[in-house]
Amino acid sequence: VRIALDEAAVVVFVVDGQQEITRVDRELGEELFKYGKPVVLAVNKIDNPAMQANRLEFYELGIGDPIAVSSGHGLGMGDLLEEIVKHLPEPSPADDEALPEIEDQRTRVAIIGKPNVGKSSFVNAILNESRTIVDETPGTTRDSIDIDFHWKGKDYLLIDTAGMRKKAGIKRGVEQYSVSRSLRAVRHADVCLVLVDATDGISEQDKRIIGYTREQGTAFAIVWTKWDLIEDKEEKFTALKEELQFKIPHLKYVPFLTVSNVTRQRIFKTFQVIDDLAAEAVKRVPTGELNRFMDSIRGKHKPSSRHGKAAKILYATQTGVKPTTFVLFVNQKRLFHFSYVRYIENQLREKYTFEGVPIKIELREGEPKR
Repeated sequence: VRIALDEAAVVVFVVDGQQEITRVDRELGEELFKYGKPVVLAVNKIDNPAMQANRLEFYELGIGDPIAVSSGHGLGMGDLLEEIVKHLPEPSPADDEALPEIEDQRTRVAIIGKPNVGKSSFVNAILNESRTIVDETPGTTRDSIDIDFHWKGKDYLLIDTAGMRKKAGIKRGVEQYSVSRSLRAVRHADVCLVLVDATDGISEQDKRIIGYTREQGTAFAIVWTKWDLIEDKEEKFTALKEELQFKIPHLKYVPFLTVSNVTRQRIFKTFQVIDDLAAEAVKRVPTGELNRFMDSIRGKHKPSSRHGKAAKILYATQTGVKPTTFVLFVNQKRLFHFSYVRYIENQLREKYTFEGVPIKIELREGEPKR
């Protein structure tokens, strides 16, 4: 909270309008004076006109005019916003003209995983400060937290998300909202880092989280945490590699690395991985080159035929990135076995890499419209 106060332009001090001034209210009010920042005093829970007089008591704090609001009913929010805006710096005309042209150059990095794998500790280790709250109790992080970070001339937006438990264990209310925000962070991120506890190995919930990330088409890497707790690191590294190949064999294209949030070992190596994945996620294959490559694939291994009818690929094109999507126009979709589609994906990866990037291949019947 104190870090937020240092960075803030305006502070909104919220008090309970249905209670008398508490000792904590007085102590917080005194501490806010030390920051020298403009403070707007919001007296909350003033749910009807009869309670308006309750706000007058809070003049005693000496912070200024108390503004009566009701967050539950949305009352008084206009007055509150007007008071906040008074203390914000006025944008210059030049700034207003430039705003539409500003493009967000930050790489959005969602840090995801099940509860208590060290997501918030990972962020704190990167920032070298206690920006997010860390506790051994699972579920400490209740909402996605966006943090700007600059490293070696590049800008990143780190998104620390709430831990995702299996669906049956999610309680209604706050936790349900927290998980939905985490899932939304995956959908909107450029790159996801899936954190997995190296002391536990890959669990079913880890596989579900990885599966969801693949479905969304977001580029991702697997980060094994708590590496400082591993004694025989070489043996464990080999075991983790074999475990990945055994439990999730179709993820050979996904990079992984080991880190320690305590010693900060290889913490910043993740940014090289992030940059590589971000570049792979926007890679495009020109249509002409792609169709010549598809011809070479057919030469090596022809599609299967059914009842004397041969499967044919008429035309191929890459239709988008994030997710990386290829569309194959074919004579009949039913003639293509899923194994041949997987073969095409493997050949594309062998030729163009697409490291850490899920590939979607869509089959459409008939010639494309010119």
